[in-house]
Amino acid sequence: MKILYLIIFATFFSCSSRTPEKKFNTADVKTVYVSDKIIDFETDQIIKRPHLTIQGEYFIVTDLSTLTDRGILLYNKNSLEYITRTGVIGEGPGEIIKYGLPATSYKKNEFWMPDFAKLKMFKFDIDSVILDPEYKPNHSLSFENENFLTRFEVISDSIAVGAALEVLSYNSARVRLGKYNLISGKTEKFGYEHPKLKNEKTRAFFDYSHSQKRMALSYAFHDLITLFDLEGNLICNILGTKEFDNENGKLAFFSQVKITDKYIIASYRNKPKFRFDENKRPISNGSEILLFFDLKGNLIKVLDTGHEIDYFVADEENNLIFCSFLNREVPIGYFHYD
Repeated sequence: MKILYLIIFATFFSCSSRTPEKKFNTADVKTVYVSDKIIDFETDQIIKRPHLTIQGEYFIVTDLSTLTDRGILLYNKNSLEYITRTGVIGEGPGEIIKYGLPATSYKKNEFWMPDFAKLKMFKFDIDSVILDPEYKPNHSLSFENENFLTRFEVISDSIAVGAALEVLSYNSARVRLGKYNLISGKTEKFGYEHPKLKNEKTRAFFDYSHSQKRMALSYAFHDLITLFDLEGNLICNILGTKEFDNENGKLAFFSQVKITDKYIIASYRNKPKFRFDENKRPISNGSEILLFFDLKGNLIKVLDTGHEIDYFVADEENNLIFCSFLNREVPIGYFHYD
């Protein structure tokens, strides 16, 4: 009888301590080719390297090249009509030396822009941006230079959550879930981290969904997406066929991840980081496909755009995905995804 109890206890302990995992293989699901369904995003504005964001009723395009003196462009999300541009480049008050990636907010009439040269986050009031062509944000927060959020969302008056960068050396860093206090200016790491990633050099992309009570980190150099609840507890690890084998740093996997009311969408490479041109110069390989998982982490389908995706964003209300492409004549395009 004692042996039976021991077997039952061991079985229960093993099951209860097992880490929730979902494994996927893109060969197991249907691939939908959408290159002929992409609609050009027409604009008269000069944009060199666009990053895409949707905040409330606005489609925000940030030109990361900073070739113009105001590189943050606002469009109406529904009509795609141009409204205005903001984000004055400069070293003065309310000016930005170099754009980071804009962060959305729980307040639909604002967004935040980090400036990693000034070590500040600037809050942009959208109504003021539209009304005042000379607008410069008058509210900013400082952050530390060795522990800060690189991709994040402001979720309250006092907290932002995102991918926290921890500098390991002058050319090495790692990322894990982080929380920034808007009052104290301090960043702290929190929540689950896969045991195989502890103390490892990592790069990851972040998304947050209040409605679905989920956060996600998608890893660039590991075949892994980790889903968290809003407290940072593990929901599950989503693992591709390579898992933690990146062939000694040669392979790249995930880029951006987005959580919608129906899907977890991620841009995906699973190929070498670089290819070489005719002069043997390295060129970064982009993601051409988007993976669609259900909210439990099961792979549903693959969309192949036929072009290298730099950034993407989902407009759930209009059932559209907007992409900025690296190798397309018109750099921004959009298509229906359902």
